[in-house]
Amino acid sequence: KDIRWFSGPERCSTHVMGCWSDGDKVFVDVEMSGYNPFPFMPMRDGSRWGPAKGSSRITRLSVDLSKKSVKDYKMEVLYPNHLGALPRQDDRYNTMPYRYGYLPCPDPDPKDPSKRPSACWARFDHQTRKATVFNAGEGTQLAEVVFAPKSKNAPEGAGYLMGVATRQMEAGRADLIILDAEKPEDGPIA
Repeated sequence: KDIRWFSGPERCSTHVMGCWSDGDKVFVDVEMSGYNPFPFMPMRDGSRWGPAKGSSRITRLSVDLSKKSVKDYKMEVLYPNHLGALPRQDDRYNTMPYRYGYLPCPDPDPKDPSKRPSACWARFDHQTRKATVFNAGEGTQLAEVVFAPKSKNAPEGAGYLMGVATRQMEAGRADLIILDAEKPEDGPIA
């Protein structure tokens, strides 16, 4: 009685950014790709992994449970230019409507498309549908980002983004990067 199945196109999702319900409507924001997002996992049919279909984007799934016959759900790619995995939000808003999400991603607007894009952390404002980006620069890899509020009573999104940056051109040196979560584009504050 408590479980309902919904049909939709074949997709792959691995991590949730946020989810909540509003009356009879359920919303789930996930990283989602057209199929297997992991190049190291063999394909069941033996085909080669494809980076275009395997690239994940933040996608909102929604369904209205008040309808007598719900056969499928709605799917909306929220930020089509931002590819990435391991999304986060302010954990104080898990299972609640939320405004801000964070995602490690390649530079969505590289200056030289012939080169490998720089690693970035994106901050998404779901109310305005705008993204701001911290660009770590060439030769740097960024690990998963985490959010820490400035205080337990701080407003949503007021806090710090933190993670490890590995500097490949500096013998693999690793730095802890701390950003103001409200202005990641300004760069590290520590």
